[in-house]
Amino acid sequence: MMEFIPGVGAGSLLRSELLADGRSTRIGAIHQIDYDQAVVLTHDRWKFDAGGISQFSFLLATAQDVNDPRVDDDEVLLLRVEGTAPLSLERDLHAVREESLRTALSNNQDPSPSTVLDAELDPFTKNRVSFTGVRCKILGTFYEDDVDGQKVLEFGADVDNFYATSTYRVLKPIGDGLATIASYLKPTGRPVERVRIGAVRYSATRRRAKASKQADAAVEVNIRDFIGNKTALLGMTRMGKSNTAKIIIARTFVVSERQRAAGGHPIGQLIFDPQGEYANPNTQDGTEIAAIGANHVRIFKFGADGTQPHVKPLNINFFSENQIDAVQGLISDTLSSDESGYVKDFAGMSYADVPGDRSATTHAQRARLVLYGALMRAGFAVPTNFRARINISGAFRQKIVTGLGRNPFVQAGSSANLVAIAAADVENVVDKIVELRDAGDADATNFAKDVRWKSVEPIFTTRSGNRSVRGWRNLNPLRPFHSPATQNDPAIEIYEELLRGRIVIVDLHVGAEAVTKALSESITRRLLSKQTEVFTSGQEPPHIQVMLEEAHNLFSSDRYKDDLDVWVKLAKEASKLNLGMTYATQEVSGVAHQVKANTANWVVAHLNNTTEVRELAKFYDFGAFSDAIIASEDRGYVRLKTLSSPYIVPVQIDRYDIALVNEARAAAGDTPLTLNGTAL
Repeated sequence: MMEFIPGVGAGSLLRSELLADGRSTRIGAIHQIDYDQAVVLTHDRWKFDAGGISQFSFLLATAQDVNDPRVDDDEVLLLRVEGTAPLSLERDLHAVREESLRTALSNNQDPSPSTVLDAELDPFTKNRVSFTGVRCKILGTFYEDDVDGQKVLEFGADVDNFYATSTYRVLKPIGDGLATIASYLKPTGRPVERVRIGAVRYSATRRRAKASKQADAAVEVNIRDFIGNKTALLGMTRMGKSNTAKIIIARTFVVSERQRAAGGHPIGQLIFDPQGEYANPNTQDGTEIAAIGANHVRIFKFGADGTQPHVKPLNINFFSENQIDAVQGLISDTLSSDESGYVKDFAGMSYADVPGDRSATTHAQRARLVLYGALMRAGFAVPTNFRARINISGAFRQKIVTGLGRNPFVQAGSSANLVAIAAADVENVVDKIVELRDAGDADATNFAKDVRWKSVEPIFTTRSGNRSVRGWRNLNPLRPFHSPATQNDPAIEIYEELLRGRIVIVDLHVGAEAVTKALSESITRRLLSKQTEVFTSGQEPPHIQVMLEEAHNLFSSDRYKDDLDVWVKLAKEASKLNLGMTYATQEVSGVAHQVKANTANWVVAHLNNTTEVRELAKFYDFGAFSDAIIASEDRGYVRLKTLSSPYIVPVQIDRYDIALVNEARAAAGDTPLTLNGTAL
């Protein structure tokens, strides 16, 4: 006899992973179905036995007879509950219910609600009115496929066929079956490293889920989805964004250490920390990223005194020759408010020595002399025993000595023309050179003829042509950046630490906003420059992850139009430079559409207004969760969509804690942290 739905002999993987006892429980049947939507017929008793059916629950619809493996269509539809739906006879049943209430009211002398509304229906009618319809979206189809001779579970985001409604059985996935669905990763050809990030959570109310032991179905993600891609952490303040970020950072560190152990390249992670919550412990998340260990985490902060080897100063030394590029970048940003032409000239020059080019190095040294004079006028603390080196002819040197009435020059090398000038004499020497040049002295004119000198001189003299400019006065806000004790440019040190696979936290919670903003941009600019240098040389840039808070201030639509903006360059060029970027914000609409359109991973917590939710609804099917996103204010309760996941999963994110810290430490070969002598 021919079966109406032929059994084709597969289905064992579908059964063992999704439909087996303990992985799903029967809750009803299909009442109506098309290619996008389905209505499930269920009963109050079945819902109760299954631990309830929350909105956004996953359901499975199968043409298989779960009790007879010979009947098998090899496909299982994945449904998501979106609401209720009327049944065909529901109006008639409402009429029966209404009539019974009218009868109870007419037959009882007591018209109180408890008497009328609690009137018992006869068992037959009560059973009939207990059937309800559940409206579901069809997310797609699970099926089996052969890959390299092995059966695998595949998922297609549509339906390629459907049968008569009476054919389907509907089940609610539970336990490992639910975990399989929530953690399903579509094959992408990319490496896969599964890690737990939380547990399935359908609703803010969790009583039934806990009572039925359905509250801890694990949600696993491929942590490699986050490496080299953009990740959005969206939600209001204190909704768990930083906790999620810490989990991603710690899990990425584990991957990095495994790669290092296997002879591969580690992954550096750069965290801009405006609140100090990554560098320091806090009660909200339990512990800090720095707990992973001083050997693996570097903290750069203002005021670091060197007593802790892993905590380094964030300040730069404005008088250090090897930090001149960072100094130039900060000064250029600060001078940008002055619209004079010299500002662009200053920003467009290089004041570093040029190996192999004696002339360029000579003019760079002379320009630095003027800059040092401007810094001294602005009140910058001068390093002990500081001397400025310049190349100057003996004849011109003698004119300056005569003009000053003393000799400020000290021999500084084998060449007679290479001299050094002590800090106390720098301003006087520059003043005298300008004075002689303005008086028409040929040696002074020749000495100051290079464009580098001319671009710095207005900062020292506060004159640009015939105009007065603010010049060195604009440098006053930069004094908090400066430390005469700093030996190396922090931006270079940071990049070198990233190359070693370390987690680098730039602690910005101490310092004026203008200062921390400019410094963050300087560090990022150097990162982009170094990665671009490797990329353009034909090599593969190292993988580095960047964590950014308050992204709406960095990637606004107006700002995104400026191709020279460092944050815009980071957003546009991150992928090709192997820079992964995790950005957090509570203002979805404040982030340029182009950034969101290129975001691979989405973690969406509570948002408090329809403007942000409407913007979010433009991506994937987050619109289906709009009301719940606004209503649910539980910390760590998110809707998660990753690069490898074909659908959105509602998740309660795990807490970043000592156990995860110790997992990261173990990957690096370190001993676990202990509490009262007990390993945690």
